[in-house]
Parts: sequence; C-alpha cells; structure tokens
Amino acid sequence: MGAFPPPPFEDWVEYCFTRGYGDFHGETDDPDEVLEELEERFICMDPTALAQHLMRLFKAPSFIADRYSDDQIGSATWFIFGCASSYFGTIRSSQIEPELQINCIRSIATLYTDLFDKVCGRRGSDPDTDLREVCRVDGAVYRIWDMDQLEGAVMFPRKGPHLVEPGRRVLETVLKRCRTSACLVSALHAISSIYCIHSGFGNKAMAERMRRMIDEFLNTREIPDWVREYAACAREGHVW
Repeated sequence: MGAFPPPPFEDWVEYCFTRGYGDFHGETDDPDEVLEELEERFICMDPTALAQHLMRLFKAPSFIADRYSDDQIGSATWFIFGCASSYFGTIRSSQIEPELQINCIRSIATLYTDLFDKVCGRRGSDPDTDLREVCRVDGAVYRIWDMDQLEGAVMFPRKGPHLVEPGRRVLETVLKRCRTSACLVSALHAISSIYCIHSGFGNKAMAERMRRMIDEFLNTREIPDWVREYAACAREGHVW
C-alpha cells in the first residue's frame, strides 16, 4: 500500500481520464515532485481499493461518454489497461481476494457494452469502418487485451485458474452483443492470441473453445467483410 490513503472514486476517475496519459505524455507544467505525488496516490494505491474502483467504473460506465472526449477515453483506456498503471498486474496478483478478482474481470463485459460500443465507430454513427488508425478510442479498444496483463487471465491459467472463465465470458459477450467493429476485432484479437498459446503447448480444449466462439460469431452475425476476414485469420491464430 502506498503512503497515501486511497483516493475517492470521483477523484480517481478524473485522474484516469485527464492525467493518466497511457502510452503518451500530455503537456504539463507540474513540477516533478507533484507528478511523483500524483503517481503515488493514484497508481500505487491499495490493491483492494483499486479493484473496487475499477469494478464500480466498469459496472456503470455510461457517464464517461458524456463527461469526457473520445480522445480522453482512448488515452484513459491505454492508462487503465496498460503498462503506465499496470492496474491489471495488480488485479491478477495474490494481493486481491479471488472473488473480487473474478467480479472485476467480469465487469469488463459491461464496460464494452455500455461504453466502448457507444463511443467507438464515431459514437456509433460509423460502426462498420475500420477506424483503428483514425480514432484514438477505436485503436485503444482494439489493443486492450495485450496492453499489459489482461490477456494473461485466460492465456496463463496456472497463475489464476479462477479467472479463465470470467475472461472467456467477457470475450463471448463482446462477440454476441457489441456492434462496432473496434469492439469486435478487440475480442477477436485476444481470442487469436489465446488460441495460439493453447494450441501450441497449452490446453487443447481451451484452444478449441476459442475456435468455436469464432465459428459461432461467423455463423450468427452480420458483419463487414473486413471483420469477417479478420475473424477467419484469428481462427487460425494468425492475428497478433
């Protein structure tokens, strides 16, 4: 635990979406000691408090779309899921009770359906176009699973076997319920990586489950041609 008490939820959200710069650094006039104090308060926070904040945000994220710009949401996504915070390294560690870990991972499904699927694709007005290189939020959502340690919840079950099924269910929910291409290829990207690991030297049954998820997706969804082609590549583990 850090030297400071856990920040209130609202303060933490504001930091993540305005000061947590993710994979780039915004301009600031703050002296180094101020930045160090902010990092200590908002990154090196009590693990249980962090998990509770994340879960609260993920379970009811709709307000974020009204409060912050798409670029801010994209940057915060890089921060929350990425190496800049390594929040999910903490979530997957033994510092947090297993049930809280499970609930935190599960809640990511709602983050996708109630926030990401609403703001990607130019706030849903252009859901089919590939905007990963055009819109920061689309690109960030696409990369979520391999930004830091989220993907490992399903890929490396020995560290936390209780997180495999919650992680898999998140991916399944995205493929069944999300509309925007950024969300769909985000899940497919993760599934491809997980399939590769398990088909090579891991759990063959899990590898086949990943394939079946893609097969069901291809058989039941009306999707753009480029997403269909992407899914076919993901099915063979050819997307990294």
